[in-house]
Amino acid sequence: MKILCIGDSLALPGHLNKYEDIWFYKLKNEFHKLDFLTFFKRQLTTDVLVTMGGGIDGIDNMPKGADCLEFFMPQVVILQLGIVDCAPRLLNDNERKIIRKLPSGIAGAYIKMVKKLRKRNPYKTMVNRKSFTQNLENFLERCKKAETKVIVTSISIPDSNMVAKNPMILQNVKEYNDIYLQLEKKYEFVEVTNPLQAIDYKYTIYEDGYHPNALGHQIIYKEIVEKINGFS
Repeated sequence: MKILCIGDSLALPGHLNKYEDIWFYKLKNEFHKLDFLTFFKRQLTTDVLVTMGGGIDGIDNMPKGADCLEFFMPQVVILQLGIVDCAPRLLNDNERKIIRKLPSGIAGAYIKMVKKLRKRNPYKTMVNRKSFTQNLENFLERCKKAETKVIVTSISIPDSNMVAKNPMILQNVKEYNDIYLQLEKKYEFVEVTNPLQAIDYKYTIYEDGYHPNALGHQIIYKEIVEKINGFS
């Protein structure tokens, strides 16, 4: 069995986590006879599901996003995406594009000024709600055709440290997680885990208010194992 894992920085080492601390390491050791493939990258959004790889008529004849499914044809996909999509931002798309072209000093001064004058807007996101839904529906329709099961790790609920910096984050996390739950109802081959949430535990599960520490990764790992065992 092939299992393709797709995720952002939450699935990677860092933030005091070693490779041996992350849920992926634990998972591939639990199911050491299975073939695990990864597509992990910091700042990854659901756009990757419909843009990365494929889409070249007459050459590969694969749909756009084939790096996330068709080129590998896994029996199971595990998704850990969403926080980069939904986090409220200070800058809109056009501003971000312009800033990337500016000298670092000017760009830094502009961002500093914006932070003083603006609050983060829940509707200024990297991927808006409509596009988030469309990305996932496109991907899940392809998974349905490929007879691939999908496990979604819900977007974790930040603790007070992150909320203090980005007060509207809780609203967005709930709304985007609700989209995952709606899709779970629509597609019988989709399983969504319970979201990681600090108030559910007496011990610390985040390193910085959002990125899971070793204990947080252990919780995610157990949730995924339960879903994989449920498929067999």
